[in-house]
Amino acid sequence: MLVTTTTAAISDLSILSKIDSMVIGSENRKPKIEQYILNEQCVVASINSEPVGYACYDTTFFECCFIQLVIVNPNFRRLGIAGALIRYIEEHSPTPKLFTSTNESNTIMQQVCLSLGFVRSGIIENLDDGDPEWVYFKQAR
Repeated sequence: MLVTTTTAAISDLSILSKIDSMVIGSENRKPKIEQYILNEQCVVASINSEPVGYACYDTTFFECCFIQLVIVNPNFRRLGIAGALIRYIEEHSPTPKLFTSTNESNTIMQQVCLSLGFVRSGIIENLDDGDPEWVYFKQAR
């Protein structure tokens, strides 16, 4: 199964919003996804030309590239989609430092980060009650 990754286009918005809804239960983030697409800060992963996941990033975290979202269609998980999205961002990172974060409860994303060479860089308490956010870092170049 060949996974392709590319910068998302506005024509991807509808399907990416639907994938997001499959994961979080609503399309509330559609305007935010649209803004990432318009800023060319959204990456889409496809299998056989069908979008199956996306990731969004920006440089608002201390002027470093920060991966804000990694979302994969639940029917296509455990196939390397998240890793492919993160590697694409790493290869195209606008800054030499790359960060992301995940909740302490999200052990799958923690494993993805570690498998891609990220190291834990800190913890942020009190974002989600009782579920600290773990920050990960990798030198992009």
